[in-house]
Amino acid sequence: MLFLCFTMSVGIVQYSFGVFVTELESEFDWSRTQVNGALSFFAVTGLFSPAVGWILDKYGSKRVMAISMIALAVSQLLRPLMTDVWHFYVLSFIQYAAFPGAIMLPSGKLIGLWFQGSRGRAMGLTAMGANFGGFIFAWLTDVLVGAVDWRTTYFIYGILFAILVPPILLVIKDPPTTTARDDGTTVARDQPGFSASEAIRTRAFVLIVIGLFLATFTYQSVLTQIVPHLENIGINRARAAIALSLISLAGMGGKVFFGWLTDVFPARYAVGASLGCQVIGLLILITVGTSSPLLWVFVPIFGVGFGGLGSLMPLVVQNTFGLKAFGSIFGMLNFFILGAALLGPPLVGLSFDTWGSYSPAFLTLSVFFVVGALVIAFAAPPRRRSEASEPEQLEKTAQ
Repeated sequence: MLFLCFTMSVGIVQYSFGVFVTELESEFDWSRTQVNGALSFFAVTGLFSPAVGWILDKYGSKRVMAISMIALAVSQLLRPLMTDVWHFYVLSFIQYAAFPGAIMLPSGKLIGLWFQGSRGRAMGLTAMGANFGGFIFAWLTDVLVGAVDWRTTYFIYGILFAILVPPILLVIKDPPTTTARDDGTTVARDQPGFSASEAIRTRAFVLIVIGLFLATFTYQSVLTQIVPHLENIGINRARAAIALSLISLAGMGGKVFFGWLTDVFPARYAVGASLGCQVIGLLILITVGTSSPLLWVFVPIFGVGFGGLGSLMPLVVQNTFGLKAFGSIFGMLNFFILGAALLGPPLVGLSFDTWGSYSPAFLTLSVFFVVGALVIAFAAPPRRRSEASEPEQLEKTAQ
């Protein structure tokens, strides 16, 4: 079920965006900066994440996911009625407000609780759904827009989100929160790790915030612009959509590989390797001409690194702070890194409107990724009181 939710949420919200860009420009005469402005509302995900994380820790995953999917459905179903850019922004606000509760926070919590002995591999396999969604919806969106129109495509996606709600209510289940005693009574289970107030005061939390702030520029500032960039350098939209689908396919392998890697090495080092792959891929993309077959080498290299990052973010939090308050801690982390969603889309939009190219923005983002990898490498699990915490012990075991 989590795999399917990843497929739908990430595939539709993130991977299909770039295919709609030129359609919306043509229909409403919006500039590229105006269209990309909708991506800045991804910051709403960070604003809502602390509250959603707290609700998740207190009330469980099922209700949070169901309500979030309903909101995603509404945000898509109303898009055919858009007539002005502010309509697009309001519906983007609703979409991104629902995103943390739809899959981002519940998946990390559920995987951490149900698969404590193999979190990395389980998270990697589950999060593969995000890249599978990209593989499916990048080309499917292009096909649907060509066969019908962009309005009908948005409506179809709204129906698909609505269909997910009943299975979520039937399938999603949190582990028992109590343990039975021999005398017939029960006692509450206490997950080891840091509380939210303890975690936020540590050096590790600050370093993770800085590192992931820089790393997450990739979501709204690179992924969503690959199709428009390839179109801009002379590749037709159909081939560009295929390239995006292949990036998603490579990302599936990246999630499995980097998830497995965190069962062997600390997750913070795996994040650095993931960002390194993305930097190499972007440098190839902006330096190799369209006539060179080497242009397409960026697809598997960038795809593997990009795919890995999605599964590594919750694993870094688990590896560093444990599961005791995972929802609240991960929610606060997403709040503090929301600036990447605010700054990134205007940056790439301005790059295109000023120089007619995304290359200056992609080069700047490559520098961000290098700095982010270096910073997060120093985010070792903190020691709590006089004894090593459970996260610290997990990292020592991995080493």
